Amino acid sequence: MFEWLKRHMDKITSPTLDWVQVEVTTSCNGSCIYCPRTLMSKRWANRHMPIELFDELAPFLRHTDLVYLQGWGEPLLQNDLFEMVRICKDRGKRVGFTTNGMLLTEDTIRTLVDLQLDIIGISLAGTTAKTHNRIRKGTDLNKIIAHLERLCEIKAEKKTEIPAVHLAYLMLKSNFHEIKEILPLGRRVGATEIIASNLALIVDPKLSPEAVFNDTVRMDYYRNTLDEIRHKATRENIVFDYHGPGLDDASLRCRENVHRACVINVEGEVVPCVLTNPVLPSYYIFKDQSLPVRAMSFGNIRNETLTQIWNKKEYSKFRDLFDPETARKPEQIRSDMPQCCVRCYKRFGA
Repeated sequence: MFEWLKRHMDKITSPTLDWVQVEVTTSCNGSCIYCPRTLMSKRWANRHMPIELFDELAPFLRHTDLVYLQGWGEPLLQNDLFEMVRICKDRGKRVGFTTNGMLLTEDTIRTLVDLQLDIIGISLAGTTAKTHNRIRKGTDLNKIIAHLERLCEIKAEKKTEIPAVHLAYLMLKSNFHEIKEILPLGRRVGATEIIASNLALIVDPKLSPEAVFNDTVRMDYYRNTLDEIRHKATRENIVFDYHGPGLDDASLRCRENVHRACVINVEGEVVPCVLTNPVLPSYYIFKDQSLPVRAMSFGNIRNETLTQIWNKKEYSKFRDLFDPETARKPEQIRSDMPQCCVRCYKRFGA
């Protein structure tokens, strides 16, 4: 009777989330020049989420429509990824993940199409192989394009529109000029959505000049270029969204949607976003300061249900800071924010 009541209360008090992000692995076959895994490799722990832990998570998927199997790693290195997708789809959930695209073999593509994966994101850092391959070392743009073209062919063969292809373009000062060709590339690989994002986590001070938001002299150029691409994309029925390119120091919103979403990391810890993930190394650079990474976990799904964790007083208090309908004054909100959020480029719109 007690167990039934506990399950019933868990169900009726469960949150409604925009998405749940699940980190299925911290391993990667790439060596991107900006990634904390590359820059702090000696302190990085490569782990896979055990399928047994994912099974424990599965009942909590009722809280959301979208499950995104993504963290600080390459999902296609997770041997149980297909089974994880299947578990989500069996529960009627939309499922997606972002990949570097190098492991999209013919068999893998066919399996993902047959599993009815909903979204496949592709990380890019250039629209030419020379630029992309320099920044995202260990990957090859020409091979990625070939894999995506094959995906288009297989989708046409099977008469399906999914998985939808989303391109994730990392804007840097040294590759920004190539974003002008992102729409032709998107058309070529059948992309329905393109997201241009900033370098929001900087773990090497040498990379600070690469962040476009630090190049204030050319801010009008960045903004006008992105606006122009968005107008063209609208005419072509492609969603084009971008973060920044500048910073809003007064902003109290968070790009990570911590108010209506959460991340479950590879160990089962429930954290607000990937930037507070305990798997990250020890420090980051914010406005030329070296600051400690402050890991933040509100509980572990090995020990509690997601509903119990979500409804904890301390987690609710944290999320209220990012509630767009709050009546509190900005200075009051900032004074109560954890320093890792106060000093985070995501909060500034990056």
